[in-house]
Amino acid sequence: MKRSLDLNKFKSWKPYYNIVLDTTTYCNAKCPQCHRINSTEGAKLSFAGNVVKELPLIHVPFEKIKKTFTQQELLNYNSIQLCPTWGDHMMHPQAAEIVEHFLSSSWRIVVSINTNGSMRDELYWWKLCSLAVKHKSRYHNRRLHIVFAVDGIDQEMHGLYRRNTNLQKVLDHVKICSEFKERVIVETQTVLFKHNQDYLEEITKLCKEYGAEKHSSVISDRFGEDDQQAENRNVYTFYDENNTKLSLNKVTKDWTDKFKKRGAQINRTNIADLDDKPTCGWSLTNTLNINFDGNVWPCCFFGNVAIMNKKSWTKHHPFVQKYYDYNNNIYENKLEDILKNDWWKELPYVIQSENPVRNCVYSCSNKYKEGQFRIRKSLD
Repeated sequence: MKRSLDLNKFKSWKPYYNIVLDTTTYCNAKCPQCHRINSTEGAKLSFAGNVVKELPLIHVPFEKIKKTFTQQELLNYNSIQLCPTWGDHMMHPQAAEIVEHFLSSSWRIVVSINTNGSMRDELYWWKLCSLAVKHKSRYHNRRLHIVFAVDGIDQEMHGLYRRNTNLQKVLDHVKICSEFKERVIVETQTVLFKHNQDYLEEITKLCKEYGAEKHSSVISDRFGEDDQQAENRNVYTFYDENNTKLSLNKVTKDWTDKFKKRGAQINRTNIADLDDKPTCGWSLTNTLNINFDGNVWPCCFFGNVAIMNKKSWTKHHPFVQKYYDYNNNIYENKLEDILKNDWWKELPYVIQSENPVRNCVYSCSNKYKEGQFRIRKSLD
């Protein structure tokens, strides 16, 4: 019997691909809920790789990136998002060179950078944005897209979560990049907690004053993810650089309800709500996640647990275990060939089965919790 798929919830990946690419595990920030940070007592927000052997402190070599993402290969891609799952791309010693490689190799490519923005100097950011002028294309007027993290109206509010970053420095870099608005899209984004939820309008206004053209926000849902935090799923306790015990509080339910009514959407799906069956927003937008080690995953939810829980995360589902039977590494195998193997062919049917992968159920359905909400609002 031929199996059917609900194409409103899943679509197979095909050219032209969108990818989220990790180029480094280095980051200047020490955000407590980040998976690369150890926020437990005594760790002082140190690099989690000190205790997780699958997480080395590395930069993916530029030559390796060029060898894989050749001019011919990049004809199959639509966009490349340099988004910090394990590190901030702007910490890579050849951050600008990598961006230029992508822009110069294919006129179709759009490069996006999500960054805390609190590194390097203004001249570096100016030179980075000038690459979009140098490599302008008839396909896109603006081929470089930069999203800066702004989590408060002052340093105290911003720095409670976005630790070891300087708000004024970030805003100055937003302003520099906004001077290239004809060729560069400059946006800002806020991670929302109880301490900054009521200041979202002021944060948005501040970002506009420094040149951001759009502002988005995401409600943090990283509460109760491990045994230490499971007792109270509305509070995240951590120990700062001085080993002082602090906490982050989840946004209130009333505020979340208002947030939804104002147009919040589930990340990548462009829909306002989820049901108890997973909706794969990554596949619907033809987007794939590539970890620093080169392994290709359907989304960052898979990629995250593959590093942090490599030995245990596969045990809950026999299908997941089969991933490691294939070479899914983009630095060793072409993406087109990876997506042809049996694991990827079977994936959509498993997601839509009565026994879907746990990552999909928890992150992209409302069976156990609400999905991640974002709201996008033009600042024009």
